[in-house]
Amino acid sequence: MHEGGPRRNGGLGFSIAAPSAVLSFEPSDDFSLIDNRKVPMGEPERQAVLARLRLVSGRLSFRSNVAITLEGDMPTHFGMGSGTAIRLACLEGAFLSEGLTYTSADVVVASGRGGTSGVGISTYFSGGFVFDLGIASEKAAGFHPSSKVDAMSLPLLLTQTVLPRWPLGICIPRACKPKSQAEEIEFFARSAPIDAYSSYEAAYASVFGVLTSVLEQDYEAFTSAINDMQGAKWKRLEAEQYGSALERARSSLRRLGADCVGMSSLGPALYFFAPDERLQEINDLQAELDCEVLLTTPNNFGRKVVEHQC
Repeated sequence: MHEGGPRRNGGLGFSIAAPSAVLSFEPSDDFSLIDNRKVPMGEPERQAVLARLRLVSGRLSFRSNVAITLEGDMPTHFGMGSGTAIRLACLEGAFLSEGLTYTSADVVVASGRGGTSGVGISTYFSGGFVFDLGIASEKAAGFHPSSKVDAMSLPLLLTQTVLPRWPLGICIPRACKPKSQAEEIEFFARSAPIDAYSSYEAAYASVFGVLTSVLEQDYEAFTSAINDMQGAKWKRLEAEQYGSALERARSSLRRLGADCVGMSSLGPALYFFAPDERLQEINDLQAELDCEVLLTTPNNFGRKVVEHQC
């Protein structure tokens, strides 16, 4: 995330089993998208998905369109990668409805996603833990969130592996308002690039802390590395957007026995690992914490496609 380096962006992350989204597709005269989730996407995001579908339909000469219905409890703008996952699902559903033969790369290229991090485009298909090395600086389009970048070159995937089924929870502080797409863009414009030393520090913690602990399935090293990552400058800048409310939630989780607490992407969702009995205690105290807590597990298989015959 600094100027002058050989590569830009890059990322690490993992897929979780819940919260999830379910999309259904039916033939239609025009593309449409109805979002019935409790926390739906905004109108600009919905229109962006429809615009992408129409663009791809025109390029590939689709014979028909699809009406899409979106259900589930995966919220939008909480740092869970919903934007990338939903766009990929919409395009894959359209490809299936059209009867096309395709590869995962075909769907990714059609989506325009993956211009900053390869985590979302990789975990969508196969789940697990992903570490990518970003994009060569001369091919990168500045410092922007994925919503603003139409990928011309995809990140270099270093590894994708199984994340052990360590006990895991998600915590969303009710006092933290999620950032809109416009606010995400403004944050990047205000905060990037960072100084080179801080960028090196984050890369070191990512490789020799998080990545190695996953490959060696070392839970103690993994949780320690996740905690260390929260002190990296870029992650601190992301967390500071939410003020004291997010820090109170993070401190409470640690006090209640979480071995590590991290903020996912631009937040405000926090993820935490802890022994099963501690997870249940935290879940039982979510009203007192003023947070929405969800107990989940790593997802090491990716999305599930179910075809129904009419």
